[in-house]
Amino acid sequence: MSIDNSPKLKVRDVMTTQVITVKENQTTQQAARLLSQYRISGLPVVNDDNVLVGVVTEYDVISKEGQRVRDIMTRAVISVGEDTDLEEVRRILVHERIKRLIVLDQGKLIGIVSRADLVKEVAERWVCNVCGEVTHSEEQPDSCPRCGAREVFASTEPVPPGS
Repeated sequence: MSIDNSPKLKVRDVMTTQVITVKENQTTQQAARLLSQYRISGLPVVNDDNVLVGVVTEYDVISKEGQRVRDIMTRAVISVGEDTDLEEVRRILVHERIKRLIVLDQGKLIGIVSRADLVKEVAERWVCNVCGEVTHSEEQPDSCPRCGAREVFASTEPVPPGS
């Protein structure tokens, strides 16, 4: 599947900016509680200046030994900038088999983009069958903002049988 990028959507268009983080000196149990409480699979690990120092995931919590986040976190983190095209994000997530990418600006955490963010983008994309205008909305638009055509929108993905 390819994400339609006309106009090309960027990370800034879909990323989560209110990111739940953890500090490297917090306990493994505190990290596990955050993962469980917010029903997320990974947490960026930042220092006091909000500079990324690693990521701790569910996998790290259940597969590694250590009392502190610094003992179990992954230090080698793949990140992107807010200007990265979503097609590149999709490629990285699929190729690296990871669930999220940290979004950095000069080393500082500014957001996170996940598989779920890309799925949401696909779910909320509507294309006018008349002029091809792409609109993003939870609800199907009544008319095209470009050409004014009414009720001619279709999602860009085929509807499964029986829907």
